[in-house]
Amino acid sequence: MVKQVFAAFPPGAVAGPEEFRGQAAMGGHGARWDLAVTGGQPPLRPLRPPVLYRAPLPRTKLEVPVADGQVTGMLEIDGRTIASSGWRGTVGHNWGSEHADSWVWLHAADFGAAPQAWLDLVLARIRVGPVRSPWTAMGALSLAGDRITLGGLGRRCKVDARPGRLTADVPAQHARLRLSVTTDDEDPVAVPYTDPRGGTRTVRHAALASVELTLRRPGDRALTLSSSHGAYEYGTRQDIPGIVPQPVPEG
Repeated sequence: MVKQVFAAFPPGAVAGPEEFRGQAAMGGHGARWDLAVTGGQPPLRPLRPPVLYRAPLPRTKLEVPVADGQVTGMLEIDGRTIASSGWRGTVGHNWGSEHADSWVWLHAADFGAAPQAWLDLVLARIRVGPVRSPWTAMGALSLAGDRITLGGLGRRCKVDARPGRLTADVPAQHARLRLSVTTDDEDPVAVPYTDPRGGTRTVRHAALASVELTLRRPGDRALTLSSSHGAYEYGTRQDIPGIVPQPVPEG
């Protein structure tokens, strides 16, 4: 991953949800991109209930303008050009006045027995004064054209989240979802995210993750799917033993 922070939007850069063009440098590596993203599905606004988008908490809001799209264009990494034609991809957008205390972001597609399925899930804990909230899940699983809502405020989930793996039991729309995630990326990237309210979060991003899920619905047999095409991000206010974030340059 190449990440760079800019004080102002760079001239000539474009940022989606349908087009991305720009360049960045980090740790002696450089990247440049010119990509078009197309999708045919409605955006995903995972906060439940929707009034949370107007409420003071959580202080981070999120949406997924393109939950499952096709990416076409050009990537250049350290001088090597890679052409993209019809790659599956997603476009997310976060905004707000404070990062969560801890969070997980997971996106996966290309489930073998259900190749058109996709999963987009965020797990978050927030801090209110000295108190950390339990984990809250929000997101969706798209299966056979049916978008199944995951989590929501007040719906209890069981989570064991770590930098390189995750197990979770998440309430879903008339169902229950069990997840197991392991990162296959041998060289994940860890960077600091500066918080608008001060301080930082350590964020570890693995571009390759294996995901296994089991969906249980009343009256139906449990459905188990697996994918090796996942992305897994873990962020926290806490120190992560053994992980030293790489400094992010400013442009």
